[in-house]
Amino acid sequence: MARGMRLDRLMWVSHSHVQATARDESHAQQIVALRLMQHPGSYSEWEHRHSQLMQQVCRPKKFRAQLVRMRATTLRLIHRRAVFEYLRDRKITGATRHRYIALFYGPRDYVNSLVIEHGHYTRSWASASCSQFIGQEVLRDPAFAAPLAEYEQWFGEYFRMFCDVQLATAAAESCDAALLPFLKERAEQARERLVRMR
Repeated sequence: MARGMRLDRLMWVSHSHVQATARDESHAQQIVALRLMQHPGSYSEWEHRHSQLMQQVCRPKKFRAQLVRMRATTLRLIHRRAVFEYLRDRKITGATRHRYIALFYGPRDYVNSLVIEHGHYTRSWASASCSQFIGQEVLRDPAFAAPLAEYEQWFGEYFRMFCDVQLATAAAESCDAALLPFLKERAEQARERLVRMR
């Protein structure tokens, strides 16, 4: 594919993907897409922010540069949704949940910070899902298959351990905090391989 990507095409595919996910009862994230679709204000905000991301992807004229930007954008979105995913997956409650939110929001109002973070998660999930779909199904970019899964694995392990250690959870007691630099390095190596893959 020599020609560059166009914003209108990327947005059309993105809208179609979110709508298809909301209808797909077998999709693990159907409920996230459905809730986004059911709230016009949230959907409009996602659409605006996603359009800004896709504009950045389309800014270079050469397709190769656009592809690298699409990969990098997808990685940033994976990072952005990790905060809420940790909270959900580790089932953090009570005072520990307050401490966790304070790690990222400081002494701001807890409830408001949690609402903001959930909004970030929903929009980031939708945009990352669209970017992955475009990369894999439309662009047929092999980086969006195994290399992306490898990066998600290493980054996920690093982020979970980082948070476990910060919160001194039971999970942290069964792991060695000295592994953090190793996991971080593995994630960075996987990222470099993915972004630079030809």
